[in-house]
Amino acid sequence: MSDLDRSRAGLEALHRYMSGLIATRRDNRGEDVISDLIAAGEEDPAFTENEMIRLATGLLFAGHETTITRIDLGTLMLVTDPVQRQALQDDPSLVRTAVEEVLRMAVPGFGLLPRYAVADIELDGARIRDGDLVLLSQASANRDDEAFTDPERFDIRRTENQHLSFGHAHHFCIGAALARVELQTVFGTLFGRLPALRLAVPVSDLRSRDGLLTGGLTALPVVW
Repeated sequence: MSDLDRSRAGLEALHRYMSGLIATRRDNRGEDVISDLIAAGEEDPAFTENEMIRLATGLLFAGHETTITRIDLGTLMLVTDPVQRQALQDDPSLVRTAVEEVLRMAVPGFGLLPRYAVADIELDGARIRDGDLVLLSQASANRDDEAFTDPERFDIRRTENQHLSFGHAHHFCIGAALARVELQTVFGTLFGRLPALRLAVPVSDLRSRDGLLTGGLTALPVVW
């Protein structure tokens, strides 16, 4: 089974799980997002159960799948860059800018987002017509030398960091705030608890999950 097939099967299983969870929560409300979504559906009939499942699945996926891949890539960046790692260990308050830099740098190189033009436009001499499929590269945008100083350098002190890892405007990721909190928690405590953390294998032995839009590594062997 290919990575894409596994990803599709995983999303289908997640959809079934979320459908069952919503059914359970209907009779057992609590102070949680699912209960709030059910209440919203009762107030607005236009908010269908399929939309509810899709939104809840998106929240869970954004808060888990994409976050763990940024944990592994962020950890890899830090353990292989002694200067940046030491800076974070010496000054944990850098965790916010460190997380934003991880998010900027960790976008999969192949990560092309499909979008459809809604009007005829011309961009750099290329004619894009209404309805044309356009593939957008977040990785390229996040390394734009007109937007970032020395864009290929991993710098946890970078403050001007308007990356597009979470998308933009009405395509902005609904799980962005959750992902940031999780990543700040991880990188704010990781090296304090495991100061001797290091790779257990050469970087050349690591393998990426390039078949998935979220990217990440198949494994990150470490010792401490």
